[in-house]
Amino acid sequence: MSIERKSSDGRKLRAGMVFVLVVAGTALIGWGGLAAWQAVTQNNGSTATTLGVHMQNAAQVTGGHLVTCTDQTSPAACGAVFAASGIVPGWGPNQVGTVTITNTGTEASNFQLSLASAGVTAADPSWSGADTTLCADLQLTIADSETPAVTLYHGALALMPAQAISDNGGNATWVSGATNTFDFSLGLPAGSPKTDEDSVCTAVFQWSQAGG
Repeated sequence: MSIERKSSDGRKLRAGMVFVLVVAGTALIGWGGLAAWQAVTQNNGSTATTLGVHMQNAAQVTGGHLVTCTDQTSPAACGAVFAASGIVPGWGPNQVGTVTITNTGTEASNFQLSLASAGVTAADPSWSGADTTLCADLQLTIADSETPAVTLYHGALALMPAQAISDNGGNATWVSGATNTFDFSLGLPAGSPKTDEDSVCTAVFQWSQAGG
């Protein structure tokens, strides 16, 4: 009787050991085979940031108020460059307005000034369809605030080509915060034709910026 109990106890012991080994093996497999320990590191907050091109335009008609706009509020918020009146042949040249351009972006940039449009309309009922020459006869001069000042253009208003412009240090590439002020003068030569009478020349000047 005692021998049979010992045999039964041995079978129970062996069965218990098999159960323990199965459980231990399952745990090892669940944690990546035989690896008993794990470690993890994580890099957070990696970012990639771009630069931007932006400008401020501050225009002031001679004798008027300063009007400031940005590339985000243009064109509606930008002011006129000039509002000259009482012009007759032999008038001027007179300074009629200024524009200060500032690179408010974070990217070094190149700037350009161009004439977007120039058209003639009637100043009063005496105007005729032939009176369309005023923009071509008005003489426009643009100079900047470098030392000494640089004349960017002098000639017929209607014929002004696009102009690459420098900052007030003469640099073609404007770093962030760079600025320059541009003075506009107008004149109407003596002997200008009668087709300039009773007319309004309306000009649109455009300042453009490209990342360097």
